[in-house]
Amino acid sequence: MEKLKRGYLFDYKNQTWKVTNIYEIKWNDGSKTLEYQVKNKKGEVRYLMLEFVRKQKTSFTFWEKIADINQFLKTISKTESDFVSIGSAKFPKQFQYKNVTYTFDERCDGTCHYDYETERVNSLDYTNADDSKFFAIQLWDDEIEISTGISILKSQISNIQERTSFISSDSVWDFISKYFVGIIFTLFLLMTFLLNKCSSNSWDGNRDPNDSTKVYRNSNNYYRGRSSRGFGK
Repeated sequence: MEKLKRGYLFDYKNQTWKVTNIYEIKWNDGSKTLEYQVKNKKGEVRYLMLEFVRKQKTSFTFWEKIADINQFLKTISKTESDFVSIGSAKFPKQFQYKNVTYTFDERCDGTCHYDYETERVNSLDYTNADDSKFFAIQLWDDEIEISTGISILKSQISNIQERTSFISSDSVWDFISKYFVGIIFTLFLLMTFLLNKCSSNSWDGNRDPNDSTKVYRNSNNYYRGRSSRGFGK
């Protein structure tokens, strides 16, 4: 399968999905996952995950985040089961969610890389009886994410296309939000330069000795002109 990039399109289950972000997680056991955040025309966000384990075939899974985390945590807190812990947080080793019984499989710790940033992640992985459905509780630096996933086939990802234009609306807004301070600073410098240029051209350029409407500066005058200083963060 062609390597997906941000802005690429592909088809899955009769829907077209667009890659909006990419996360690479390197796990302490030596494995690696690529998580593609994708969005369809309805605005629904999902995650296509590729898992790479040495000497094994790449596995493909498709994930959806649980929106009401608090309700889920209340539900599993009533579960009578053995628990697995991450720090002071405890989660049952077995529970039911939407009529599926999930059993704790393993804990994975790793580092996520995205947009030149890194963040630690601890993941508790669960699976159903036939390993066709998955459940993950992930603790990040400042939040918790809970997701359900299903196993899919590589062949179900089809019609991969590069983005139709180099600049998309999503990429523009991503760029603006990421470099907002730098953009404002650059615009400030540009406006200052243009104002100084206009001022210089208006007063000093194209001198006409017979034009009595202009006031010319003497080179020995104390006021030689204005200097403009920028500002930082």
